[in-house]
Amino acid sequence: MDIRRNHRDMTPQQKAAFVDAILVLKNNVDSVLRPGQQNRYDDFVQIHKNSMGGANPLIPNPHRSPLFYPWHRILIRQFELALQSATNDPTITLPYWNWQLTGADNPFTSDFMGSNGDNLQDQRVTSGPFSREHSQFDVRVWDEGTGNTGIRRNLGASGALPTPLDVISTLNRTPYWMDENGWENVSESLLHNPVHAWIGGSMAQASSPNDPIFFLHHCYLDLLWERWKHQHAETPGFTNRAGSADTNETVLIFHPANERAPWAQTFTVRQTLYTAELDYRYDYI
Repeated sequence: MDIRRNHRDMTPQQKAAFVDAILVLKNNVDSVLRPGQQNRYDDFVQIHKNSMGGANPLIPNPHRSPLFYPWHRILIRQFELALQSATNDPTITLPYWNWQLTGADNPFTSDFMGSNGDNLQDQRVTSGPFSREHSQFDVRVWDEGTGNTGIRRNLGASGALPTPLDVISTLNRTPYWMDENGWENVSESLLHNPVHAWIGGSMAQASSPNDPIFFLHHCYLDLLWERWKHQHAETPGFTNRAGSADTNETVLIFHPANERAPWAQTFTVRQTLYTAELDYRYDYI
């Protein structure tokens, strides 16, 4: 079973292997969705772009919806498996970032996620392993048309990172879905959205997985869903807008009808409720 851990607890060798796996997926594995136009990493960007609506939306939309956690769980798990397949290394797993910046918690380092964007170059990231100066990491999917071919960041220019107290307060929310007051509703608005805004640049767009920090951010949200379920063991881990848990057979959608499927399997909400059924777990809950 795969074990996910905080990035601060990874060895330098584990971090290097994770970075290298991303670069292999970005540059050396063919696209399933648009062969010859992009590579396999870019497929995950395209999937998320569609999930945000726009010209080729996914229906139902998994954002601002009870499907938010189940849908993203499958997306990042499939990304994790793609990294393992690309490198033939089953030890590669997704790390998470707890949204803190002190000491080893800071992922924006030269040997890992790289630094902030350069305000003289349209906020393009020019240092670290995912900068075009240090590796081949070209953006190929944009929200509209074409744009900057580098990752863009504008750290701290908008919003604020969630605090540990924000996390504790949100974990106390029940039930899973309840208009503005349920766990999903509050966590998506208070924990998920501000991180995208705070990082800015690529992360502030529908094509946000262009920045690899996307996967560390959503890995932590996935962990928090697990913590919430453990904390509220008597509360259904998923409910629909009507407050019912009877829709667990809902099939999660990852491609519009006029595009290829990104992977052969289909997944229902029920299949996402226990990480063990997807063959992974977290180092601790």
